[in-house]
Amino acid sequence: MAMRRIAASAASAALVALPACAADACSDRGERRLARLVELAIAEPGPTADAAEQALVAAGRSAILYVETGLYDAEPDGRRRLVRILSRIGDREGRAILTHLAEHDPDPDVRADAADGARALP
Repeated sequence: MAMRRIAASAASAALVALPACAADACSDRGERRLARLVELAIAEPGPTADAAEQALVAAGRSAILYVETGLYDAEPDGRRRLVRILSRIGDREGRAILTHLAEHDPDPDVRADAADGARALP
């Protein structure tokens, strides 16, 4: 059991460490990578989730769609992390998502974080 967990962590860390591809070179592989990074970011807190967050922020605007999609199934703590990612990306495209969450998310902490993030964006 422990070996399986170590192997899964190593595989996740390797996925996070993959470099982002250029926009023209990204296709199905790049899309799968961003979707997987969102899954890792909203999973158990820890170094793998932190690395996934960093990679999504580094991916910038191209990650916004995947972050938004991840909001649908995430628990409140995961949604708060995704809100932080959108805020850190800093693109105004994320403002509409944050504003919507600030008004409609069922969790008050997510609403507060989203409102703060929306105000901070250009």
